[in-house]
Amino acid sequence: MVRHKIKDFSELWKNIPWKQLRKELFRLQRRLFKAIQAEDTRRARNLQKLILKSFAARLLAVRQVSQLNTGKKTAGVDGLKSLNFKQRFALAERLLTANEWKHSKLREIPIPKKDGTTRTLKVPTMADRAWQCLVKYALEPAHEALFHARSYGFRPGRSAHDAQKIIFNNLRSNSNGYEKVILELDIEKCFDRINHTSIMERIIAPQSIKTGIWRCLKAGVNPEFPEQGTPQGG
Repeated sequence: MVRHKIKDFSELWKNIPWKQLRKELFRLQRRLFKAIQAEDTRRARNLQKLILKSFAARLLAVRQVSQLNTGKKTAGVDGLKSLNFKQRFALAERLLTANEWKHSKLREIPIPKKDGTTRTLKVPTMADRAWQCLVKYALEPAHEALFHARSYGFRPGRSAHDAQKIIFNNLRSNSNGYEKVILELDIEKCFDRINHTSIMERIIAPQSIKTGIWRCLKAGVNPEFPEQGTPQGG
């Protein structure tokens, strides 16, 4: 009887029209993008709330963290990893409470570095990762509408190769490249020291999402620096 039920969940999951769900999510994200461009903040926030409640977005978030991500076999503090099909549906249902999400503590994994020191990887639970992915679906289009056209870091559909192409086209001799200068800047320990309040002031989202992100930041802080830093892995 149990095997039969597991098989049923397996068939349900495999028969989900993922391509159609991606189209549904993209349609909502495109509306959000246009609302931000039109400076219609109220409409944008309503669309973000709609994305959080979207069945398509919730299923895609669960699929991303439990099936597609390389870290799907790494458990958080609850010991759960590589969720079975029944657990995936249950998590998608649980994400309906995304507005009231409470983050678990992070599992700390020491990673040795070449210089003999160690850095601590802080791993969220599968459920928290799914929530973060869902929130990312609601945040990304809003900020994409405002980013500079020549910004390439951590943006969807862009890579280091795109930046290399622009640099090459602007620095070659027939573009007067010999008259131009390259400036390389590195902010030391940027993510270890980034201020939480500064992050929150820049996030475009309704208060319910901001509250969840604030809890997410506080779940993995260094006790010595409670107002700054984001966890590596979180």
